[in-house]
Amino acid sequence: MSEIKPRRAAWEFLRDSSKRDSYINLEIENLHQRIKPNERAFATELIFGSVRMRLRLDDSIEKLIDRAIEDEVRELLRLGLYEVIFMTTADHALVNEYVEVSKTVLGKARSSFINAVLRRACRERESLQSDDGLSLEVKASHPKWIVDAFSLLLEGERLSDELLSHNRGAEVQGVAFETMSEDEGLRDARLPYGHTFLKPPSAISTVKSGASFVQDFGSQLVCEVALATDREKEMKWLDLCAGPGGKFAYLAHHLQSEQLIGMELHRHRADLIRGRVKGYEVLVDDARDSGLPSESFDRILLDAPCTGLGALRRRPDARWRRSESDLKALVKLQRELLDSAAKLVRIGGVIIYVTCSPHPLETRTQVADFLRTHPNFKVLPVERDTIDKSYQSSIGADGMMQLMTAEHGTDGMFLALVQREDQ
Repeated sequence: MSEIKPRRAAWEFLRDSSKRDSYINLEIENLHQRIKPNERAFATELIFGSVRMRLRLDDSIEKLIDRAIEDEVRELLRLGLYEVIFMTTADHALVNEYVEVSKTVLGKARSSFINAVLRRACRERESLQSDDGLSLEVKASHPKWIVDAFSLLLEGERLSDELLSHNRGAEVQGVAFETMSEDEGLRDARLPYGHTFLKPPSAISTVKSGASFVQDFGSQLVCEVALATDREKEMKWLDLCAGPGGKFAYLAHHLQSEQLIGMELHRHRADLIRGRVKGYEVLVDDARDSGLPSESFDRILLDAPCTGLGALRRRPDARWRRSESDLKALVKLQRELLDSAAKLVRIGGVIIYVTCSPHPLETRTQVADFLRTHPNFKVLPVERDTIDKSYQSSIGADGMMQLMTAEHGTDGMFLALVQREDQ
């Protein structure tokens, strides 16, 4: 495949991703194959940044033009305006580059329009960069329903800080069960196996061997809290929604194959788990009606499907792909999965309920509803000494854990331990 310039590659990547309805963080490696290695970081920043800041950029477009424009023109203007507002590209270079791209991909007539808009944007750069008078929704570039969801948990400066933290690129964090070289990963003392990867994962030797893998520190904390409920590592475990397999692999490192079973609805995801964790059983079935014997597990990890509002910094387009209407179906699914787990756990056993979302309907409200309908369960408070002190503020007075990106530097993972008591 021949190499092309990064701005054109970025526009074509976004156009094609939109047509395929694909996640850009999962396909960014495809883009990297089309451009020079020394231009990949720039192109990635341009794509991720323009997608994250879409609402802010569209607000700027409305200030600069007074007529409707085609989607493909808007996408190119978003890229250009992202450089104007959030990067330091010189005005003349920026305008010339986008005019050349537009001539190739949009035609000469529309390139004149792109030229005029970007020249005006450069003249008005200072005012466009200012966020004075912008609503929090536009300033942080989040749909209103997401801003409203976070405002149920935070207010004032803390709310603003949290939303803005979703617009900063995250370090590549991972697990290393074997020693990594100093040029590959930086050890983090707050976690037993936590590392910040210093190279692309595909270039790290222990990732190639399977001894390391990408995993956010929040997910690692979830696994450590879960494993702390079985300090002797002697109980029977079920990972009820095991795909894509990161938490399953973490548990498997500590548990024997006869102790741990996974379940995954999609066969291809189950195959991926089997490929990375050899010798462990992964069933392909609907976890809501698993067919497994009742009361057959001591510990059940339920990492439930959710809106993913806790991982917006890693999934730039997720905020635009999800809608408030998705929430109702997800809450229903989570409830059904909890009901299934309640049937499978033994007396004295624990369900580790996890979401990568801080939305109350998916977290504390969901747990409260479960306890009302299952009076033989209670919350088992997370023990503070199971996690490093820098993360202990995530444990609430109710014993549940809610990590937040701005405060803890992790994905916004929620965890509740619910224990089955005697009938």
